[in-house]
Amino acid sequence: MRWKCPRCHEGDLFKTGIAGGVYNMHKECPHCKQDFEMEPGFYWGAMYMGYALSSGYMLVGFAICLWILKLSPTASFALLIFLGIIMVPFLARFARAIWINLYVSYEPHSHIENHEHVDNQTDKK
Repeated sequence: MRWKCPRCHEGDLFKTGIAGGVYNMHKECPHCKQDFEMEPGFYWGAMYMGYALSSGYMLVGFAICLWILKLSPTASFALLIFLGIIMVPFLARFARAIWINLYVSYEPHSHIENHEHVDNQTDKK
């Protein structure tokens, strides 16, 4: 999945893949310089997103296991917990991406405006 800056949709949110660290984020967008850590503890709210995502996964997955796959409740829970452990890094990143997208809106030409502003500052000196 492409985790991109919510403002310019060009720069990466994360420095590395999931194997390089689940929360290994840039401090700001490498493309448009949008601050990704707007205040201390900003991503605490992403825990609520993660909770909602994992709860939805468990509820839908349990229903599928019981009614479609015809597994027992014990086998369903065992399968879902196993798959859930594997999905934790993905859900954590997804929750952070959702959380920052709630607060930062898309500005298609934000990188152009930012570079023009920097160019204008150097021209004035």
